[in-house]
Amino acid sequence: MAFIGLLFCIVAMFIIFLRLKSVLTGKLVEGKIVGYVRGGRGTHGMVTYNYRILLKYNEEMYYVTSMDSLTTTVGVIPNKNLGMYCKVYFNPRSPDKKVAMKGFGKLEWITLFLFLAGVFSIFIELAVIL
Repeated sequence: MAFIGLLFCIVAMFIIFLRLKSVLTGKLVEGKIVGYVRGGRGTHGMVTYNYRILLKYNEEMYYVTSMDSLTTTVGVIPNKNLGMYCKVYFNPRSPDKKVAMKGFGKLEWITLFLFLAGVFSIFIELAVIL
C-alpha cells in the first residue's frame, strides 16, 4: 500500500512539474478552442479528450493541444467549450508540446486529490506497521 501511495505522490508531482514548467517558460497568448484530441480511454466506458486550440503568435497560426481535458462517456461527441476563447501559456521554442490553459483548474484539483490519496495511504501503512 505504501508503494502505491508513493507512486501516486510521484505522478502528482510530475504533473505539477510539467504544468509549472509550461507556465514559467510560456508566454500568455489568446487562443480559440476548435476541437478535441482523444487523450485516453478507460475500462468502464469513459473517454478523455484534450482540447485542441488555434492560436496566433507572431503572425503565425499554431494548432496546439492542452494539458487540460474533458471527460465523457463512450459514444458521446463532446462540444463543451467549443468555440470559446481562452488564454494559454505557449512556448514558441517548442510549439509541438502541450500547453497549459489559464483559468481551467480541473487538472490542479485532480492532482491535489491524487497527491493527498498517496500521502493518506502512506500514513495508513505506517500506522499499521507501528
